Amino acid sequence: MDGIKGKFMDLLHKQANRQMIPAMGFSDYFIQNVTENKSADATSSRKKASGEDGGGGIADECDSSEASSSQKSDQEILESITDIYFQPDSNADMYELQKVLANGVDYGLIETTMMQLRTQHKVLSKQVLQNILEQRSACNVEFTAINEIQKELEESLWTCRKARSYLNYAKQNLTTTSLEILASYRKREILKELLNTLQAIKKLKSTDVEVQKLLSDCNYSGAISLLLSCKDSADEFMQYNCVQSLNKKLQETLLLTEFQLDTVLNEMILNFDMRKYSKLQEAYKLLNKSLIAMDQLHINFISAIHSSVNSVLRGYNDPNIDDNFKLLYEQLCEQVEADKYISCLISLCKTVWTILSSYYQIVIWHQNYKLYPLDMPESPDNYIQEKLKKGQSRIWNDILTKICIFLQSSKLRTLKYDQFIQVLSIIQRLKKVGQEFCGENSEKLIETMQLQSEEFFQRYHVCCLEEICLFLDNESWTVVDSFANILQLPEFRSIRHSLRRHKTPPGLMVTTNTLSVNNSPTSNNNCDELVSVHSQDGGSSIYGSYGYFLRFSEKSSPFDGGLDVAMLEEDILSGVVDEASCYFSEEDAEESDDDHKSLQSKDFCDDSPGAANGQQLIVNNTTLNVFRCIGRYLQMCKLLHCISPKIVSSMLELIDFYAYAVHEIFAKDSPVQMETLYAPKLEQKLELVSQKVVPNIKIWPLNFSSLINNELANPDTLYGLSQRIVATESGHCMTQQFQILQSYLNHLLPISERPMLTSYFQYIRFMNDLAKPVYTCVTSRVFDLPAILAMMAKVKWDVNHVSFQHNGYIDIMNRNIQNFAMRLEEIAKDINIPMEPVWNSVAHVATHLLVEGFSNVKKCSAGGRALMQLDFTNFMSILELISNQKFPEHRQYVDIYIKAYYFANEQFEEWILEQKQQEPAQYSTKQLMNLIQCVCVSDKKVRQKLLNLLGSSSSSTTNGGSNLNISLSNITTPNAAANATASTTTSTASS
Repeated sequence: MDGIKGKFMDLLHKQANRQMIPAMGFSDYFIQNVTENKSADATSSRKKASGEDGGGGIADECDSSEASSSQKSDQEILESITDIYFQPDSNADMYELQKVLANGVDYGLIETTMMQLRTQHKVLSKQVLQNILEQRSACNVEFTAINEIQKELEESLWTCRKARSYLNYAKQNLTTTSLEILASYRKREILKELLNTLQAIKKLKSTDVEVQKLLSDCNYSGAISLLLSCKDSADEFMQYNCVQSLNKKLQETLLLTEFQLDTVLNEMILNFDMRKYSKLQEAYKLLNKSLIAMDQLHINFISAIHSSVNSVLRGYNDPNIDDNFKLLYEQLCEQVEADKYISCLISLCKTVWTILSSYYQIVIWHQNYKLYPLDMPESPDNYIQEKLKKGQSRIWNDILTKICIFLQSSKLRTLKYDQFIQVLSIIQRLKKVGQEFCGENSEKLIETMQLQSEEFFQRYHVCCLEEICLFLDNESWTVVDSFANILQLPEFRSIRHSLRRHKTPPGLMVTTNTLSVNNSPTSNNNCDELVSVHSQDGGSSIYGSYGYFLRFSEKSSPFDGGLDVAMLEEDILSGVVDEASCYFSEEDAEESDDDHKSLQSKDFCDDSPGAANGQQLIVNNTTLNVFRCIGRYLQMCKLLHCISPKIVSSMLELIDFYAYAVHEIFAKDSPVQMETLYAPKLEQKLELVSQKVVPNIKIWPLNFSSLINNELANPDTLYGLSQRIVATESGHCMTQQFQILQSYLNHLLPISERPMLTSYFQYIRFMNDLAKPVYTCVTSRVFDLPAILAMMAKVKWDVNHVSFQHNGYIDIMNRNIQNFAMRLEEIAKDINIPMEPVWNSVAHVATHLLVEGFSNVKKCSAGGRALMQLDFTNFMSILELISNQKFPEHRQYVDIYIKAYYFANEQFEEWILEQKQQEPAQYSTKQLMNLIQCVCVSDKKVRQKLLNLLGSSSSSTTNGGSNLNISLSNITTPNAAANATASTTTSTASS
């Protein structure tokens, strides 16, 4: 080794003393010689050109060749060199020989070629030399760099020698003890590594026990972390056979742990635990399966809905059914008995509430806690949020499908009213749950409930009509004591304060023709428009605004509270008042009796028919039953707003049917014809009830023969006048009490349906029109109509002088009036008599009786007309004195007929034309024809002309007819009589 080093150092020294790179022909001497040769060549060239050299032969040729070639530039000569000379593997000699000897030996060509090659070689050499000279400075720089590298190599060599000397010193001074220490340290490190390996294997072996302990403590993330760390540790020791088997066991344990996580995740559906769910999400995050777990969670929710509702229905089915016989969900719904229907519905709602509540809390948890960093691109939290949002609608639609199928069961139609109202209450709460859960209006649920409600309500409405018929059949037509207002009835309890807020102003109750289309208060009740009137729970209150999901948990639900009627009165807003929405809790409205009476007297009793004069309201049992039916209908409107137009229309049918029944019982026994006594709207209303309502009642017509034969035909009781008064005044009280609901009913109806109610209230006084034919059945018997007509026919009306004594038939009519007044006083001891309509009916019958008698006169003079006026004036004075009332319309009705005798021919003709065109007719055709014959007895031409105006010949007027049923067939209202002839009255006729 030392010899080699010495030789290497000698070599370096020798190289240092020598020139590192040869001159390679680039020395100054070489450059000088080349320059001199160039000068000599140039001189010889000039001599040859001037002819100084006299030689010839080949030298001359060469010189001439060189001279010709010198004419070319160096660049052209370089470009003329063949490419083969620049190729490393080419044989230039053979190339030139082949080119010269290709056509034989040509010495001239050979010389020329040689001279050309010498010229090319000279130019090429000159060019190479020039390039070398140009690169000399770069070569010097490169030599300088080589020298620096040589110095660095010498320094490296010195460093290596120094290191070797140090190593040699360490080798000489290292002892055996030091080597033993190093060996011991190495052994210790090996043993520590072995111990760590054994401890890791031991931990791997005990992992299963620790994992189960963590799982039992619900520390799922800790269990997953332990398993994953052990799995990573096992991968480091896979060279051991025992670790390979442990790794396989760890993999199985991990799979079992994931299965247990799925099981606990499924438990969250029916029993949500925030602490467990948080640990579950941490565990799934460690497994990198958060998204898969969310998909699995939604599948579990859908499956839980189907399994839960089926389980509930099986619990209410017949236990004798074979469990192995699998029934479809629709079949399970049909198997539920009617008496268990509501309890089953409540159980279904509670079950789905548990599921919805858990899902809602899961949504809230993911809104409050983020599993991944916010700055993470495409964070899985966004997918989870979107998945939960879509899942809300899907889960709610699945629940709606199940509930709607259950509601479509035929058992729903067989429920009683209270049970159906309870179903409506449950459905309303379920609808609100859906709105809070996913913001949907549950149109499918409302549509299904609307169809079921329409079918149920149609059947229930017919039952109510038949119930009213039963009351009518057993009605005693007596006044019910202690009735002051409809709010006394328990059916109106739930809407008492709603009616108070929507109280119809008295002005609207009196002048119904001024109602607007909206018919809603514009001053004090606008705030209530913000509240849904069919809200069972008053969700707009302070406490209710938090919603069901914040007020209840999965262990309590809005559907708790029992299965009896008490649920109808339940109000979750007890003790809470929301002034902004004008909502008042009905539970908070539990006043004492004194408060309740005070409320009635203050808000409503002032509008009652007897409130102004302190009279008791006249109602009977049938009217009270109609009120109760209306109260129940209002409860249905409150809970099922979608069919409120149908329900309100049915309320109107109840009232109209009562009026129709009163007409059928008390207005059919009149001894005179009363076709024209009915107002057109009243006739239309009665006809509508007869066509649309009565055909639906199976038990109609009822048998009222005992009442008609006993009371209504008994003159001792004034032909059942007290019963007739109770019937008509109860109906009148019913319409007035119904006006209290006017504003509230408008609030229930959509705007498009309100004109129907407005039109009804514009003719709410129809009971007044119905009272006319009812009372006429009594008042037409006050007078002996045939006898009085016979007495009037015997009076001589063609007298020439004016008598100062009235005729005897007037005395009889006056005595009849006095007797009737005394009978009324007896009846008034038991019942309040509406004097105005009763005496108005008496005046109506009496005046039409007089006109009928006056129209039967064949001959009449001016004195006879004055006698007629005297008789009539005497009778009306007695009638007004006894009745203490005035009858201007009836007085005018008779006056016009009497004073028509004094009209001039033209004026009389105009009056006849007006009477012919008037609708309804004021006087009958027979009465007008007889009047024409009396007036025109001496002028046959004018008489025939006027008779032709009436559309009949004079031959048809020969017999006037004295039958009262025919004569009084055109009894009309006094208002029509007064308004028809006001324009034709003359001042000369009264003298």
